Amino acid sequence: MGEGQRLIGIEEVAEVFEKSVESIRKYKNYGILKVADKIGNKDLFHREDAIAKKSVIKEMQVQRGLSLSQIAMELESREAQAMDGPEKLLIVEDEEATRETWTEFFENAGYHVVQAGDGQEALEVARTERPSLVLLDLRLPKLDGYQVCQRLKGDPLTSDTPIIMITAFLTGASDTVRGIEYGADDYLNKPVDLDVLAARVRMVLRRATHR
Repeated sequence: MGEGQRLIGIEEVAEVFEKSVESIRKYKNYGILKVADKIGNKDLFHREDAIAKKSVIKEMQVQRGLSLSQIAMELESREAQAMDGPEKLLIVEDEEATRETWTEFFENAGYHVVQAGDGQEALEVARTERPSLVLLDLRLPKLDGYQVCQRLKGDPLTSDTPIIMITAFLTGASDTVRGIEYGADDYLNKPVDLDVLAARVRMVLRRATHR
């Protein structure tokens, strides 16, 4: 193993980044820096990886103003793209301003995004584009989110596609039970914090890969 590949502890990583150990722990917890090995309770990192990511993370934080959650999401997407191409998200939302805001957010994080503005269009786009995950609003024209979810889960082409249902109206236990019965993988209520949404997307995608 060459000098650039050697393993270093978190204190040395902090020196590379010229940041506090606590900052590096946050990078680790978000998955921005990955633990390469452990000795007892001591985390070890690849020195080369830390050096390579220093400038990338600085650019994302300072120049682009991304949060740690967004940085983690973009790095994860870049790794996936290098192997299999970018993850594709289908955003189903009838409010254009919300749809465009979410699209810009996820595209900046390295995802490929396709859109639908009503339930019928969502079914058509899902079948032709085969997204990795669907962000599905509940209240939609033509077909509501429950109907879309039920039909996607009942179609062999899309039955394995994870769905996160998002709505301002999902307030009762009966709504949650109904969504689960139709196959939704997760839920969020509006207004949506985009960092929370990003974390849920990563979680559901990871869970889907281990099915």
